[in-house]
Amino acid sequence: MALRSVLLAVISAIVSIPTANAASTPASSNNIILRNLAVPRFFGAAANTTFLYHDLNYTEVISTQFSIFTPENEMKWEDIEPEPNSFDFGPADEIVRFAESVNAKVRGHNFMWGSQLPPWVNDTLTATELDRALQNHITKVMEHYRGKLYAIDVVNEMISDNTPNETFKDNIWTEKFGEEAVPKALTYARAVDSQPKLYINDYSIEGINSKSDTLYSVLQGFIADGVPIDAVGFQCHFYLGQVPDTLQQNLQRFADLGLDVAITELDINLQGPGNATSLEQQAKDYWTVVNACVQTKRCVSVTVWGVSDDHSWIPGGNPLPWNAEKQPKPAFYAIADAFEGKPEP
Repeated sequence: MALRSVLLAVISAIVSIPTANAASTPASSNNIILRNLAVPRFFGAAANTTFLYHDLNYTEVISTQFSIFTPENEMKWEDIEPEPNSFDFGPADEIVRFAESVNAKVRGHNFMWGSQLPPWVNDTLTATELDRALQNHITKVMEHYRGKLYAIDVVNEMISDNTPNETFKDNIWTEKFGEEAVPKALTYARAVDSQPKLYINDYSIEGINSKSDTLYSVLQGFIADGVPIDAVGFQCHFYLGQVPDTLQQNLQRFADLGLDVAITELDINLQGPGNATSLEQQAKDYWTVVNACVQTKRCVSVTVWGVSDDHSWIPGGNPLPWNAEKQPKPAFYAIADAFEGKPEP
């Protein structure tokens, strides 16, 4: 706690911590503050307590540039409830407190996912036992963070990669609950708290394709049946030069269902150290994604999955807007241009 306070004092002396609508002029990045340029949208990052307060340059960037945070791992089931009904809120609380200290919002992440489950959540549980565990998990986490979450990824990566032959992935949730799994999680979440935006978050749904078509049909059914759903998260983990040309059109069709849409886990994988040509293409790709959000009225946020290349979940991929030295790359300036409505770099 003392280290956190000291580092915040140091950072505050270096930069003026901005509010979502206030101007700020840190020495780095040519005085460009992306969170301010993004207004009325949010510009976010996946925050990680491994680096927060332990890497001063990381902490300076993350304290200055972002207006919404997603805990990278700290709210996943294996971390927050490692044993039945035994919750460890410490790391997630640290991110929530940090977000509050820089006047930023928090996106929770996540409840229903087939990965990063604790060992005790397994096939030996009966459907009744798993149902009880799911409801208890959602209830305890949402009660703990009541009034502190702007949104939460209730459902993560549940649409099958084998569409149109299969709607949902084959995992513990669908094995026990079938097609009622996703509505069950959303219903439990809404019953606890009516305020946070409830998201379904997924990958490979960014363009118009079989998987996004399947999700679109699922959501049409949910809306017709009164299943609580507020928004869709599009992860946007892309390789260089592979942003789908139907991204904006796809965002708009989900928005036309009456849902918010958000870019939730953006990175552009260079698959190596990069050079002038690849960094230029990476910048264009970032501009394309952010511009698609800007052009979609109900696109509420753009979140990059991490901050700097050295702390990415993709080793050696150099996929983020800041390099390992926490210096802005061409992608950083392209994001700024897109938020300001400037043409592609």
